[in-house]
Amino acid sequence: MAVDVGAPEAVPPAEFLEELEGLRKTHLRGGLYRPQTHYKTKEEIAAAKRKRHVGNGNQNHKFVGEKYLNCPDKEIRRLHLRKMIDEGGQTTVGVGLPSHPRLLRWESNAFGVTDEEIDQLEKEDLPPDMLLWQCWRTRAHREGNWAVAIGCSLVGEGEKIQPEAQQKLQREIEDLKREYAALGIEDLDRALANAIEHASVDVHHAKLAMKTVSRYITTPELQDEMRKAYVLTLHMRGF
Repeated sequence: MAVDVGAPEAVPPAEFLEELEGLRKTHLRGGLYRPQTHYKTKEEIAAAKRKRHVGNGNQNHKFVGEKYLNCPDKEIRRLHLRKMIDEGGQTTVGVGLPSHPRLLRWESNAFGVTDEEIDQLEKEDLPPDMLLWQCWRTRAHREGNWAVAIGCSLVGEGEKIQPEAQQKLQREIEDLKREYAALGIEDLDRALANAIEHASVDVHHAKLAMKTVSRYITTPELQDEMRKAYVLTLHMRGF
């Protein structure tokens, strides 16, 4: 006689967040989601910066807005508005740093890549793998469950809330500071502004995602959707 095991049950929120963190640690084997690449010359760094601008690869803000528009929870929507201001530039409200794409330009400017050159690079076509990744991500945030979309930011931002990962990030920033100084980079503050900003502000963004997952990803179906989106995003870490 067949045994009726019943429908699968949802994992309690705290356990589910631990499960997601476990997926990251297993996949990355204790490494960082976006580890810094170290180069020997200023020219090598400039070439890597140029590559990142091709096709306007920093598409982060296309889907940050989608998540805000789809969010029905008033408290989370307000917290997400703060994230949009961080991403789009605190200068939009009269204080703080400019947008993250502008900080990315600051990095490149420090190594001799001009804004005019970046403008031309951003007009080029995206590489095929990046195009597929960005199209999937934008559509998933536009048409998928809004809470899963917000929760997916835990893949990259969530590691910033882990003490061991935060220590690695800060060590990398100090290492880069010494390397850049040795290469004769004059404006270290601008060269590292993007890395420093993301190491700190992403902590607040991760807490927003954790609150959303704990409050809304509470059914077996949504948790399964969250797992799949989380794992796929992990596999896209190189972009």
